[in-house]
Amino acid sequence: MKLFIAGVKREWQRLLTQPSYWGALLVLPAVCVICLTSVFSVPVVNNVPMDIVDMDNSAASRDIIFRIDSSPKVQLERVFAEADDAVKRLHQRETFGYMVIPRDLERKLATGEAVEVNAYVNQQNFMLGNILSGEVLSNLIRNSLQESAVNLMVSGQSYDQAIANTVPLNATARRLGNSYLNYQSFMLASILPHIWHVLVVVVIIIALGKEFKDGTVAQWYEHSGSNLLLALASKLLIPTLVLALWIIAIDIYIFNVLGAGSYASLGSLIFTGLLTQLCYQAAAITFTAISKSYRTALSMAAFYTTPAFSFVGITFPTFNMDWFAQAWRAFLPITSLMESQNAILHWQAGLSDILPYLLPLAGYTLMFSILAVVALKPRIYQKDLWFQH
Repeated sequence: MKLFIAGVKREWQRLLTQPSYWGALLVLPAVCVICLTSVFSVPVVNNVPMDIVDMDNSAASRDIIFRIDSSPKVQLERVFAEADDAVKRLHQRETFGYMVIPRDLERKLATGEAVEVNAYVNQQNFMLGNILSGEVLSNLIRNSLQESAVNLMVSGQSYDQAIANTVPLNATARRLGNSYLNYQSFMLASILPHIWHVLVVVVIIIALGKEFKDGTVAQWYEHSGSNLLLALASKLLIPTLVLALWIIAIDIYIFNVLGAGSYASLGSLIFTGLLTQLCYQAAAITFTAISKSYRTALSMAAFYTTPAFSFVGITFPTFNMDWFAQAWRAFLPITSLMESQNAILHWQAGLSDILPYLLPLAGYTLMFSILAVVALKPRIYQKDLWFQH
């Protein structure tokens, strides 16, 4: 126990004297959390700016304008008589789209002629473009159905008959996962754990890799009585506790944003996060042990962790990925964390329900742990690895 306490004290001194160490462990996570929660500050995207070109200037066109302006998702900026100004504002990114109401709209609606109303949307921002497209389309459909029902009622049909003839089929879509379409929780629940798992690997490589870089690895090892497991335990205790507190804080924050306390298991989510942390810490030790320099170990960590966000199904559906992407995705522990988190937060899964995701994670943890111990011990006294940047 004395050796263990002495090792912890030694690590504490190293932490205080190495800005990269305490910066990656304490400052960077705090900065990332503050910045990301500021970016994704609201649960739903609203007030997407757009213009309307009203060439008809009739009661019918004003009704369409009123319907679109009443939508919380759209911020109607200006109404023009011609399209030139609307096109200019779109190119200057003052708006993300505009709609053109053609001439003779009201006359054609009265005579039952087909009318084409065009919307021009900037799809460079995929999400905002989809919001505008969806709102314009849904409002035009509602307006068209209203006009059709009114015409049928004028011809003598009752309200119920007119509605039945206008909309013969009714469909209701019920949301199951993320039922409130909470974009904030969706993004933060994905990005924050991703950044955290990158920092887990980086922090452990800094803690252990700096021993090789500074030429103090043998001193560290002998400080714990040449007991590798004891040396690792004393070295990793402080960063492990701090990193664990970060993922617990992230989980609690996501729970509060989603209001998931009444139906989801916070304990299951925290357990999954801690197991993921152990896995990536073991991976970081492995990268440090098999690398010839501190820089190489960090490069390996960056290669393994940073692109992982692209493979977990957040930015692109996994079922459309090819075999290589599927194989690489299966080799990423963060995949198990994301799958477990999705099941817990959106499908009310418990610990027993996420076992199919936890078993691969436990397997990778065991594999990296064995590799770390086997690869690290023989390299402690390889002096050609010391002082390597």
